[in-house]
Amino acid sequence: MSDKIEWAAPEYNYYYKGRIWFIVAGLFFGALMIIALWTNNLVFAIFIGLSYFLIVAYGLKKPQTAYISVSSKGISVNAKLYEFSALSSFWIFYNPLELKEISLKSKKKIAPPVHIPLGDQNPVEVRSFLTKYIPEKKQEESLADVLLRSIGF
Repeated sequence: MSDKIEWAAPEYNYYYKGRIWFIVAGLFFGALMIIALWTNNLVFAIFIGLSYFLIVAYGLKKPQTAYISVSSKGISVNAKLYEFSALSSFWIFYNPLELKEISLKSKKKIAPPVHIPLGDQNPVEVRSFLTKYIPEKKQEESLADVLLRSIGF
């Protein structure tokens, strides 16, 4: 086995969102906007408008390619290094049809996990390499991740 593994993958899974998806989102945010205006809550109305704009913009955005490498120092994603000394554990989420990623837990108490796409990389090879440097601890997917994936994000 080499002293480094490298691959490229889309930075996140892209789910096609057709016209119906945007219509449903528009209706949902439109209903929220009506509630905000009916209750004379201008701040909430502005928040709803900005939220809708961001969701539409993000929904149309295609993922860029992430360049990942794993070495004895840590995991590098687009030249940002996550050093093993700053990480407490990892877990590989692998469901070939919908989810293929490494989840890294930081030693910092309030830092969220970092998710790194596996793309077409062999998860067994990556796991074998990572277990030499950092413990593997089972993680559960967050409710937010599950919900976002279920609505096509």
